[in-house]
Amino acid sequence: MQAKRNSITNTLVTSLWLNWAVAFGAVASELLLARLMPKSWLPFAIFVVAYLELVYLKRREQNDFANCVAMLRVSVKTVFWSALVMLTINLMSARRLFDHYINWEGGNTEHPYVTCLVVFPTMIVVSLWVIMRGYGPCVSDVYGSHRFESQPDNGIVRTLFRREARHQVNLMLVLSIAFSAVEWWYYFTYYINVNMNTPDVFFFNWMPIALYVFSLFFMWNRYQAISQVIGPIAHAARDKGNQVRFLLICGENIYLALNQYDRWDTPAVAFTGSIEPLSDAALRRTFENITGYTGDYEIKYLYDSGQPGLTTVVRNYAVFVSEEKYPAAASMGDWLSLDKVNRLLHSAQLSAEMSDEVHRIYTITMAWKTYDSAGRRLYPVKNYRPTFRIGDLRKWDVDYNDLSWLAVAANNQDRAFFNTRRLWRRITGQRV
Repeated sequence: MQAKRNSITNTLVTSLWLNWAVAFGAVASELLLARLMPKSWLPFAIFVVAYLELVYLKRREQNDFANCVAMLRVSVKTVFWSALVMLTINLMSARRLFDHYINWEGGNTEHPYVTCLVVFPTMIVVSLWVIMRGYGPCVSDVYGSHRFESQPDNGIVRTLFRREARHQVNLMLVLSIAFSAVEWWYYFTYYINVNMNTPDVFFFNWMPIALYVFSLFFMWNRYQAISQVIGPIAHAARDKGNQVRFLLICGENIYLALNQYDRWDTPAVAFTGSIEPLSDAALRRTFENITGYTGDYEIKYLYDSGQPGLTTVVRNYAVFVSEEKYPAAASMGDWLSLDKVNRLLHSAQLSAEMSDEVHRIYTITMAWKTYDSAGRRLYPVKNYRPTFRIGDLRKWDVDYNDLSWLAVAANNQDRAFFNTRRLWRRITGQRV
């Protein structure tokens, strides 16, 4: 079983690397093909590359594993539109069209365009367009079949893929801007439109291809490091039934302890044999049995973070205790302030479940306190941020099961292109 779960983890991180390898590789293939065939035939070969990548993209969207394919979408659109631009230039440079509007003197019919000067500006436009649209949904947003029975916690995996989808698109945008600046500088400074000499080939073809090869090693090392973080999730056996997680809060402090993987987490976790919600009495008995706490306390339901298609449902509760005592785990952990928890979160010392819990509570709360359900500011002051006190969680009337608040946090009136994104989502029928 452990070997199977380890294989699943490797498959997940490998799929991230494959997204980058195929997406950037399709763009790099345009530059390689430019060295192997005349410019008159190049657009047709690139159309074939776009088609093959589109087939691969559709297969990835049907993959069993959670997957965000924003980078592949950027690449497919870039390859297609750059080929279309090249084909248009070829038709225009044939001197059969627009002779009365364009002066073709000084042109070179064998080299009517420089491939990279078409590809990278096109990628800038496409990347900005995808970013403005919000990167697109994860494939795992529409999962729910038996195919996910052997996956690690889908909430954590989905968050990982969303973050990496943004990282890949943003990185490609930066690279395409840098390449465009360097290539156009070289074009206006040194290039002579007669032939492609050795320096021309180096700058216009081999340098971007070499960076692509280097990026494969860089991204592979990155995702191997990430696998070390999500590995414990995949290796942790999940009992069938109902997992109950209690977040202990006293004043402005949270009780955390080191788990078996040396990650900080709430030690108040229990499994039951039924996926049905526990009654109030059973819930209190469960809490008292695993903590030994006998003082005054109040339990508040937060949200379900279950795994659709599985038999395990994870229910998250907050427990507000009257005093900082926790006999059953007194030697395991400590009461930590929000600042300390935040430092543990950013230094990757929290468990994946705890990181997801803290992120969800904070993000939804701040969105709910700052904006309405349409993403408009509740206060006239731009970029105003209300205070967040964990002790106030007891009286906040916010539904943490309502994931639309995460969409509001991602796209609101304080974000660029808010109205444009909102209009697009209305047209396409998406949520806020």
